Amino acid sequence: MGSWTRPLCKCCASLPVQPQVALELSEDISVETKRWLMSRIQAEKIAGGAELMVHPGEDDEGNMLLVSASRHVLLRAAEVLGLYKLYKDGSMISFCYRDRRNFENSDNIDEFLTLAECQFIILRTLGNIKAVDEKYVPGYPTTSLYPGEAIFNRLQKSKILLGFYPLHQEEMLSELEKCWYSHRKLTLQPIDSIYRYYGGSVAMYFSFLEFFTCSLAPMAIFGTIVVALSMDTVDKCILFSVFNIIWSTVIMELWKRHSFVLSYTWGTLQMNSQFEEPRMGYEGPMGTNPITLRHQPYYPAWKRKVKIWLVSVPFLCLFLAFALYGTFLFFRLEAWVKGFYSEHENCWNCVLYLPSILHALYITGLNILHKMVAEVLTEWENHRLESSFQNHLTLKVLVFRFVNCFSALFYISFYLQDLELLRKNLASLLILTQIINQFAETLVPYFSKMLHRKRAGLKSCTMENAPEIDQIKSQGQKAPFPGMFDEYMELFVQFGYVSLFSCIYPLSALLIILNNITEIRTDALKLCRLFQKPFISPAANIGVWQTAFETIGYLSVITNCLLISISPQVQEYCAESDITSNSLLIWTIGVEHALLVIKITLAFAIPDIPAWVKLRIDRVEYQSLHALKHKLFEEDKGPGRETVEKEGWPGGIVRSDSADSSLHASNRQLNLL
Repeated sequence: MGSWTRPLCKCCASLPVQPQVALELSEDISVETKRWLMSRIQAEKIAGGAELMVHPGEDDEGNMLLVSASRHVLLRAAEVLGLYKLYKDGSMISFCYRDRRNFENSDNIDEFLTLAECQFIILRTLGNIKAVDEKYVPGYPTTSLYPGEAIFNRLQKSKILLGFYPLHQEEMLSELEKCWYSHRKLTLQPIDSIYRYYGGSVAMYFSFLEFFTCSLAPMAIFGTIVVALSMDTVDKCILFSVFNIIWSTVIMELWKRHSFVLSYTWGTLQMNSQFEEPRMGYEGPMGTNPITLRHQPYYPAWKRKVKIWLVSVPFLCLFLAFALYGTFLFFRLEAWVKGFYSEHENCWNCVLYLPSILHALYITGLNILHKMVAEVLTEWENHRLESSFQNHLTLKVLVFRFVNCFSALFYISFYLQDLELLRKNLASLLILTQIINQFAETLVPYFSKMLHRKRAGLKSCTMENAPEIDQIKSQGQKAPFPGMFDEYMELFVQFGYVSLFSCIYPLSALLIILNNITEIRTDALKLCRLFQKPFISPAANIGVWQTAFETIGYLSVITNCLLISISPQVQEYCAESDITSNSLLIWTIGVEHALLVIKITLAFAIPDIPAWVKLRIDRVEYQSLHALKHKLFEEDKGPGRETVEKEGWPGGIVRSDSADSSLHASNRQLNLL
C-alpha cells in the first residue's frame, strides 16, 4: 500500500492524515492516468493543481484514490468560499486567513471547521481543477480536454471517474448515533452535532422536522379533546378553523425566526453566493463566458424554453389528466361499493374503505412515476446551474403533487359537499400513505443493501474488523444519498392535510405526530447506515419550501371558511334563522377576508430576524464601513507612510499594523453592505 503525498507547507508535514474523500476510478484505469490525476490533485494552484494530499489506495494499479487536505489549505479555502466564523468579539464575520489569530479555535482545525465543511471544501477544490495545456486525458487519447475545462466533470462524463464520496468517521458517527436515534427516550435531536457531521442542508431539514412535529402538539391536543367530548356544534367548527389559521401562520413565522438563529450560529446566514460553475450534466457547443472569460459550454436559453413549453409542460398536463382521471375512477368505485354494501347486509364494514385505499395506492404510484419522468425531463432541459435545475424540478413536482393529493378532497368538499366521505378519505390517505412512505424510505433501501452485500460476498459482521481500504470500499458500495427532496415533499403534503382539512378530521395532527416520531429515527438511520455520506453545501434556510408552506397557509383560510359554510351545523343554523345561501356566501367571503387580514397582520407583527441577531449583523456592517473609510484614508497617504495606532476596535482584538493585513478581514465583510 502506498503513502500520502506530502503537504506543501512544512508545518503540516508531521501531522497525522485522515482520509476525507474517496475517488472511485474505472476498473481498467491505466497507471498513467492515475498518476496524472494524482499529480494534478497535489500540484500547486499556480500550476493548475489543488494543493491537496492524495493517497493511491491499495497500490498504483488499483482504482481508488483517497484525498485529504492540510490545515493551511483548508483555512485558505474557507476564506475563498466566504465561510463565516466566530470572531473574538463574539460576532460572526467572513473568515480571513491573514487575520486567523483573531478567530476562535482557528489553531484547532477540528474545532474550527466541521467535518462537513472540510469535505465540502475538498469537493469544491477538486471541482475547480482546470485543464491547462492538456489536449486529452493521459491514457485516453479519444477523451479531449479544452483549456479551462473542469477536469473532474470530463472524467465523470467519460466514465473514467465512477464517483467520489465523503468518508464517514466511525468514532464521530457512533457518538452521533447514540445521542440521535439509538436510544429509546423521546428527546430533542442534537441539531448542532448533525450540522457538524452532515452539514447545513441536512441539519436544517431535521430541525424543521422536529419543529413542525412539536408545533403540531397544540392542534393534536385540541383535536383529541374535540373528538373525546363529541363536540358537534357550530362553535366547534368556527373555533377549530380559526385556531387552524392562526396556528399555520404563527408556526411558519416562528420557524423563520428559528432558522435565522440557526443559520447565524452556523455562519451560513450571510455567506456570499459564490459564482456557480456549470453543473456536470450541462452540455452544449463551446463558447466564452462573458463574465469569467472562461471557455465553457454554451446552450441557448431559447432552446431550453422551447423544451419546457413544448415538451415538459404538456407532459405535466398529461400527468395532471391522469391524476384527475384517477379521482374520477375513485368516485365511480365509491358509488359502486356503496350500492353493493346496501344490497348485501352481511357485508363487512371495511369494504366501504376499499375505494379510498385503492385511491391512496394510485396516488402514491403516480407520484413516484411522475417524479421519475420529471427528473428525466429536467435533465433533458439542460439547465446550466444546479440551483436552476432544482428549482424547475421542484416546481414540476409541487404542482403535480398538490393536484394529485388534494384534488379528490377539494371535489368532495366543495362539489359533493359530503363531509363524511371527506373524513373517511382523509383518514385513509393519512394512514396508508404514511405506511407506504415508511416502507419505501427505509425497508426498501435496507433490503437492497443486504442483497447487494450478499452478491458481493460481504458480511456486515466482518466489516468492523476489515482493513481500512475495505471499509472505504464498502462505503462506496452503498447507494448514493437521494437528497431531502422527498422528505420535504412528505412534510408539505402533511402540512396541507392539517391546515386545509383538519377541521373535518381533528385527529389528523395526532396521526402525523406519531408518524413523524418514527420518521425522525428512520430518516436518521438510513442517512447514517443505508446510504453514502453526502456532500452537503451550507444552507441558510429551507429555501423554496418556505414559500410553498406559506402558500398552503394562505390557501387554508379559504378552505376552512368554505368548509364551515357547508357544514351541517351551519346549514341547520341558517335554515332556522332564515338566512339565504347568498347571504351565507357574503358572510363567508367577509369572514375569509377578515381572517386574511389577521393572518397578514400576524405575519408582519412577528419579526423574521430576532433583535439580537439583527443587532450583531448591524454591528458588523458598521465596523466594515469604518474599516473601509480607514483603509481609503491610509491609501491616500501613499507609500512609505508611518505606522498608525488603530483605535475603536472592541474586545482587545490584535491586528497587524499593515493596512493590507489589519483591515483585510473587515474589508472581506463588505459583502454585508
